[in-house]
Amino acid sequence: MCSRLTRTTFSVPRVTGTTSVLRKNIPVIRVIVENEGKTFTPINTPQQIINFYYDPKKTKEKYYFCLNHQPYYFDRLSEPFFECKFCIYCNSYGYWPTFTLVKVEQCINYKPINSFLNFLESNKMTFDCIGNEFLLVLKANTDECRDFRATLARILQEKIVLFESDVIDKFGDDTQSQQDAKDIYEENEYVYVESEPPIPTNCIELKINGRYGVDMSMKTIVQKPTDTIAKVINNLFTKLYTMKPKIFDKNSKATDFVLKVRGSNEFLIPYNNDKIEYTLNDFDYIRKCVRLNQNIDVVLFNRKKMYQYMFDKEKIVLLKQFNTFVGNDYWSKLQKNTNDLSQRAAQIQFSIQIISIENIKYLKIIKKEDKKETISITSFRAYFALSLHYGIRYLEKEKFTNVFQVSEGKLLLKEPFNVSFETLLSSLPKETKMIISLYMTELPVGISVNEINKKDICLATINCKLVDHHKYFMKGLFNVGMWERTEPNPIMMCCENTSPETCKLRYCVIEFDKPIKMDTFIGTEEEMNVPINTSQKLDLNDTKIFKEAVEADPLTVLSQEDCRLLWKYRYLVEKTKPGSLARLVSAVDFTQQSEVLELHRLLNKWPLLKPTQALELLDFRFPDEQVRLFALKCLDAMKDYELVNFLPQLVQALKFELHHQSNLAYFLLRRALRNKNIIGHQFFWFLKAEMHDNRVTERYGVLLEAFLNGCENYRTELYNEVTFQNQLVVIANKVKQIEVKEEQKQLLKDSLAKLKYPEEMSLPLDSRFRIKKPVPNTGNVFSSKKKPLMLVLENVDPLGDNIMVIQKVGDDLRQDVLSLQMIQLMNNIWKSAGLDLRMLPYHCTATGNEIGMLELVQDSETYGKIIADEGGQGTLRICKEDLLTKWLKKQCSRKESKVTFEQAVENFTYSCAGYCVATYILGVGDRHSDNVMIRRDGRFFHIDFGHFLGHFKSKFGVKRERTPFKFTQHFAHVMGGKGSTQFSIFEDLCIRAFACIRKQGSLFIYLFRLMLATGIPELQHEKDIEYMRDTFMFDKKDDEAKEAFRQLIYECLEAKSQTLNDMIHDFVHYK
Repeated sequence: MCSRLTRTTFSVPRVTGTTSVLRKNIPVIRVIVENEGKTFTPINTPQQIINFYYDPKKTKEKYYFCLNHQPYYFDRLSEPFFECKFCIYCNSYGYWPTFTLVKVEQCINYKPINSFLNFLESNKMTFDCIGNEFLLVLKANTDECRDFRATLARILQEKIVLFESDVIDKFGDDTQSQQDAKDIYEENEYVYVESEPPIPTNCIELKINGRYGVDMSMKTIVQKPTDTIAKVINNLFTKLYTMKPKIFDKNSKATDFVLKVRGSNEFLIPYNNDKIEYTLNDFDYIRKCVRLNQNIDVVLFNRKKMYQYMFDKEKIVLLKQFNTFVGNDYWSKLQKNTNDLSQRAAQIQFSIQIISIENIKYLKIIKKEDKKETISITSFRAYFALSLHYGIRYLEKEKFTNVFQVSEGKLLLKEPFNVSFETLLSSLPKETKMIISLYMTELPVGISVNEINKKDICLATINCKLVDHHKYFMKGLFNVGMWERTEPNPIMMCCENTSPETCKLRYCVIEFDKPIKMDTFIGTEEEMNVPINTSQKLDLNDTKIFKEAVEADPLTVLSQEDCRLLWKYRYLVEKTKPGSLARLVSAVDFTQQSEVLELHRLLNKWPLLKPTQALELLDFRFPDEQVRLFALKCLDAMKDYELVNFLPQLVQALKFELHHQSNLAYFLLRRALRNKNIIGHQFFWFLKAEMHDNRVTERYGVLLEAFLNGCENYRTELYNEVTFQNQLVVIANKVKQIEVKEEQKQLLKDSLAKLKYPEEMSLPLDSRFRIKKPVPNTGNVFSSKKKPLMLVLENVDPLGDNIMVIQKVGDDLRQDVLSLQMIQLMNNIWKSAGLDLRMLPYHCTATGNEIGMLELVQDSETYGKIIADEGGQGTLRICKEDLLTKWLKKQCSRKESKVTFEQAVENFTYSCAGYCVATYILGVGDRHSDNVMIRRDGRFFHIDFGHFLGHFKSKFGVKRERTPFKFTQHFAHVMGGKGSTQFSIFEDLCIRAFACIRKQGSLFIYLFRLMLATGIPELQHEKDIEYMRDTFMFDKKDDEAKEAFRQLIYECLEAKSQTLNDMIHDFVHYK
């Protein structure tokens, strides 16, 4: 019986003191003296603990009560710990320090504890950046959270040491060389290189407009693309100094400067981190200007102004002390239990006992007088379903309890339900999840259940891990909050629902006398050094099936025969198709020790994959720690500009990790700290945007804390961004309460004028967007339901254009972020293939729960507005095919236009081709005429990606969108109509673009799979991604796929449904 079982924990040292009641919630005081740990209640004072160890009557030695391994002592020896400010602060923020006693004569350089407290309190900015949700988590002070914080603090310490060592190795150990090195490292965080295609070899010279001084005096110089930046700076400095020497300080020299891109916080600097010289051809800005035939505009910028984020030596000393304080593991080392039982010896079936469940309810929606009403039903019949999963694989058939009666929301059993699985504990993978689900049923009480009936309703579910973060089997009694109105899903994180209203499940896991170390699948040195015989030939009879299995698309479910052959010919996969590693891993039986250890041996010699191939190994199907570590080794080869493109998926992949502590978490933290401005900035906002979700609050919060503590003064930048976002949310919510349009606008302007702003700050959208404040008396409120704010922000650079953004509050932007990321990725692939489709994937960032910011594309108009303005009166104006052409001609005839009509048509043709392909592949829906826009230079683009993967809107059960993408007669008319030369170019561009992305189709499947844990409504299950298998036409040969896409163009063009939809939209919105 479960009542006889007790949950085993590590032995705890005895607690001394007069009471076990913890005053003011201060935890016990942990003291280590002579490698022995003891705990004391917080009603004690430091002097009492000193006296406990060293009786003043028996010894003349005097001792200080100090932080363990830290130069700080308690100067108020008679103050109880529960009144000590330092202890109160530690408790509030989840720190649990250890203390020791040090002889007074050894404390010459020690400081009072409050001086360290002052440093801790300066970290308030970190918690302000993360948000209040995290503070609630810290107060819970769970073992896993505390250990995760400690591990990340040790990583921060390691980062400081490695950085200092790297600087000495590369630049020397003298003070000036080290300072120069740190300057170069910081400069490189503002460098954007190699993501644009290289400058064509036929481009032999570049004209560069360079400026400097208050009046921004300009000089144009001519350089070769291969010229070093140092040479360019020297040339520009010399020309400007010769022209106007007074604009420079008396002792100025060329090496005092770098080049700043006009209007952007982006720099061209002389050296990379290895002290190798950059050339003009290395920089994205230069490459982009050449590609778009734009002027190259730069400003001489004083290098010293860049050095604002790295700590000085004094702060680094304090940071090291802080990391030692948080990361100390002295206490846990003392508590280590060496009396373990190996998992390999646990030859017993895994079993659990369900004891009780409380607060169960079924929320039924009923119609009452044409209104929907929810009633809570708390008495019904139900049963439990239990299953063991490895990734998404069932380890064995699902188990069920008998049907029982729930009364008033409770199940109180005299005898617990015993559920035993056939799987032996000795063969249970440490990444196994147990899913427990509660189903309401109409079956009679007491009857046994063999399967889930379609009529049965899942009331609650929870995924439970069976192994803790120390790799010990979790046994004993558990009391967990379940997730109500949620279907069981092995992809879900193993975490309980902390809401007090949710139903609570009590269960008990099989008990053992000793802690079980889960080591079956951790190879010993001898096991890992077993020689591998890699000579292998393929039997002719197996050739066809093996070839199909190894080349299967990522959505193919492998058969048992496929798996058998893949494993049989595993050495052949490694030699001939190493990129198919994911298929081989899918063939492994992870309950078989021999197969798992063999896989791990293979991984040790497997050639590194392309990083884009390795991404697949981080999804939910591959929980094995060694497989995921191998994937990260492959990803580490990615440069920052490549890695940032996949950051949304890598952050989401953290949800597939069983524990907070994971190699993926460490990898992301290190890369974010290595380049705070490019990687770290995005990393921060991807984590911050989900802090409201209590499934990830603890995991993401600790990562954010570590990043903010390690990113030095860059934290102030992020704090300013967070503060501005919070202020905009308050304003947006006030605006929503007003109905009159003009009053909304006035409130917005008045509210913005009252805010206090730092001298300058960056925006969440892109750290290159740097602003002073909103331009006075500007801004607008859009008329859509959520009342988005349009803001005009003053660029810090006086030569830069104002930055226009849209702030949304009440809209979930995660789907937009993902869609735009995919479009940007497609654009990168096209450009790398020499196909520039002139796309406009504008910036979009989610910053919180239904909060976010979008870049406003200036000089653009919606397709619907253009038709309404150009078409005159009447509902049939949509049928006039030349309306868009007329509008475009008008825009090109303006004096300020930078393009001719012919150039605008070319821009339209290329960009329309790109977006037709992109929206087709992604299955973007709701493509009414106001979700498509055209810029004055002819560039065409889509906005508002609220529906994708074929989730098209319906009316009365009829799909409103019956074409694969948006391509109308108006678009064709701009190109000269069907059969014209420009239309033929459009067709060719579409087919080339589609073929190019189709070759990379697997990558997009990987990326969408990694996003399945986001909670995006239209991306919940693998079946949602199946839509892309059809759009990529994986079942067709290349020529067949190209011809099929050509036919889609004409299908769209000839569809009457598009015209009808646009006509209805025009009538409703522009009548």
